[in-house]
Parts: sequence; C-alpha cells; structure tokens
Amino acid sequence: MQLGTLTLQNPICLAAAPWQLDGAGYERLGAIFTRTVTMEPKPGLYEEGIWQVNEQTLLNATNMRTESAEILVQEHLPHLLSYGVPVFVSITAPGIPGFRKIARFLAREVGRQIAGVEVYMAQPDTEKGAELNAKFVREATQAVRNELGPESIIVVKLPPWPEHIRGLALGAQEGGATALAATNVLKALHLSDDATAAPVTGGLSGEALRPVALRCVWELAHDSRITLPIFGTGGVFTAAHVSDYLRCGATAVQIASGEWLEPGLSARLAAECGHLIPASL
Repeated sequence: MQLGTLTLQNPICLAAAPWQLDGAGYERLGAIFTRTVTMEPKPGLYEEGIWQVNEQTLLNATNMRTESAEILVQEHLPHLLSYGVPVFVSITAPGIPGFRKIARFLAREVGRQIAGVEVYMAQPDTEKGAELNAKFVREATQAVRNELGPESIIVVKLPPWPEHIRGLALGAQEGGATALAATNVLKALHLSDDATAAPVTGGLSGEALRPVALRCVWELAHDSRITLPIFGTGGVFTAAHVSDYLRCGATAVQIASGEWLEPGLSARLAAECGHLIPASL
C-alpha cells in the first residue's frame, strides 16, 4: 500500500494497539495504529468497558477511558516505535479547535517519530459536539493537515454509514486526507442476562460489524470521485477475511477486535497474508 512517500511492507496493520504490546512477529506488520487518544484524558473504564457480546463480537462501552496525547507520547509511544514499523497516532476531538490543538501538540512533540495520524471521526454522544457531516470532516481534516504539514500522512477513519460514507469520504479527500479507513464502530446496545442490570451502550466491533464495513469499503472503492487508498477494518479474524476486504477494494486492513480476543493474531496474519495484493476493480 502506497501512502504518500511511504510504502507499507504488508497489508496487515494493527489498530487500537495495546499499550503493553508484547510478542514476536509484529515487525512484519504494515503499520501500527495506536488506541485513539484525546488532548485531555477522558475518565472511565479501561478493559472492563469491553463487553464480549458473542464469540467474535465486542461492545466497547460509551464510558471507556481515553488516554491523553501527552501520556501516549511520554509513556506508550516509545514501546510501539520499538517494533520498527510505521506508527500512526489515532486522534479524536469534539470539534475543529480540538483537532487543531492535538495535531499541533503531536507535530511539536513527535512529528518526526511517527508516520502520521489517524483522524477518528465519530458522531458525538452529546449535543455538545459538532454534527458529523461532510463539511465537518473536511474542516477537521484540513485543520490537522495545516498543523502537520503537506508531507504528513493523514488517514481519516469514517463511521459505518453505507448510505453516507461517500459524501464523508469526499469531505476527507477535499480536506487533504492521504487515505481512508472504513470503518470505526457501530453504535449499539447490549443487554446482559441480568434483567435488573442497566443496558450497556457503546460501539459494536468484530464479526457483527464486518458485513457493514465491507459494504462501506465497496461504496468508497466504486466511486470514481474518490481516489484515496482504503484501509478495511471490522471483524478481520482470518486470511479469508483479509481477502474479502481486498476483493471489495481495500488495499490494506486493520485488526483490532481480533487482536484483543486473540493476542498475536495480527502478527500471524501478517506472516500468512504478506503476499496478498488488492483485486483490480
């Protein structure tokens, strides 16, 4: 996969990388994407906020903890960089000024150490956030681009909205994105077996997300106006799943839930799938 001047050595990438990533084979990955961080930390649950809905589907609770960009830089980034593959910092913010602020911080503190950033676009859970539409995506991407400079790699991760994702992608492209990622989590609700327990709201990932994410990749890849490379992400557990994303038009994949459920999965698939190339559309 070609990202600007950077060529990924493998179509398999690790997303939402564990802070204490440990094991062999990760040096074969195309890239490592960090867990999503914000400028200021967001208090909440950590691993306890991830619910296993079924064997290969997770619900990431709304009240999950989010680390600050400063903690990432000071405590976690050196370890992730030690694997010798490109590292992208995943960032999010409730509005354009927030994206600008965190991008400026990263440019100042680690601009030359990281490969680039992933701009995580999500519909706000409260009325305090800006509406997620093509205009917002364009302006947020442009704000990050202006802070990081023209040569930086910016991957914009979009929500799993097949009926709207083309317009959002065009906003990202107009704002200066280098690549797209489809998709982030799908808003969902989980009810436990305990009838007295409160419902858990959050973002669905894993197996249940894959058919929707595949459709999103297909929508992007079959729009002649969209010229950016695409990361497919959602429910990748096997080499066949990787192949499915490439057949739909992705040029690389990200693995997150699979790695959480089976540590080392991304390294194993990198060894198995390094030879795969995207299908011609």
